Amino acid sequence: MKKYLKFVITVFSTAAALLIIVFLAIVGYPKGVFKSSYMSVIADKYRVLQNTNEPKIIVLSGSSSAFGLDQNMLEEATGYKVANLGLHAGTGLLFYTELSKENINEGDIVLLGFEYTWPNNFEKLDQKLIMTGIDNNIDMYKHIPFSYWKDFIGYLFEFAKTKYSYKGASGIYSRSSFDDTGQMIIERHYMIDYPNEKDKWGEVNLTDVHISERVIDYLSDYKEYVEKRGAKVYFIAPPLLKKAVACDYNCFNDLIDEEEEIIGIPYISNPQDYFFEDEYMCNTIYHCSTSGEKVRTKILIEDLKKANIR
Repeated sequence: MKKYLKFVITVFSTAAALLIIVFLAIVGYPKGVFKSSYMSVIADKYRVLQNTNEPKIIVLSGSSSAFGLDQNMLEEATGYKVANLGLHAGTGLLFYTELSKENINEGDIVLLGFEYTWPNNFEKLDQKLIMTGIDNNIDMYKHIPFSYWKDFIGYLFEFAKTKYSYKGASGIYSRSSFDDTGQMIIERHYMIDYPNEKDKWGEVNLTDVHISERVIDYLSDYKEYVEKRGAKVYFIAPPLLKKAVACDYNCFNDLIDEEEEIIGIPYISNPQDYFFEDEYMCNTIYHCSTSGEKVRTKILIEDLKKANIR
């Protein structure tokens, strides 16, 4: 029996070792394949978070904060450094929330600016987006929850195909649109033709939207995690094209009630203040133009002051 157990352990250990070698080989080499991509900006944002040990504001969201937050303006107004992890909601917002745990310290402020689809997609991790973003920054994989690893291992060979066929990126959805702090620097003055492209861009309808028990438990635990480190966490509103709102405004208050009363995380914004007209929006219902980015940041600064968050 002992010999059999030893054999089984040896087989599993060998298989695990081979799997790790294959994983490291595919993920780590060749290096920097996706360096020009939009998703690769997450590595820069992650390094900012890692290296900022002075009091900071950590922003978690999808692309609404990549396209809608002037980090320099926020730093100047508050005196805090800014680590803006917002990039792409399609990854699953759990991804950025887990990344944020890398470096939360006493006095930090964590702002959850999740787009309004978040109750439905918070836990859905997209392997392609995440793995192309991480690229060969293997240390970032430690923030993928263990329960998701089977999905990433299962995607490994598809990722290898993607890696070897990738041709690079340019334009607004590329690394060149950002500086090394993760601040978007490309000018954005155009807007979508929403009335004629509504089917393409979708709408926001929060009628009967509810947060699942699993996500409630996760975010309640996250709040506790943040507070044990002497930091604070708040919900804030994302910017949104006003024309895309397809429900009574009271529905937004219903979601806020769940966030505050059930999860226990305060909500410091008035969503309606962030419903923007066309001139302040860009190429999706959540993306600000260059001028809209400054308006959104100014409103956020006022919200932080009103909530006495300094």
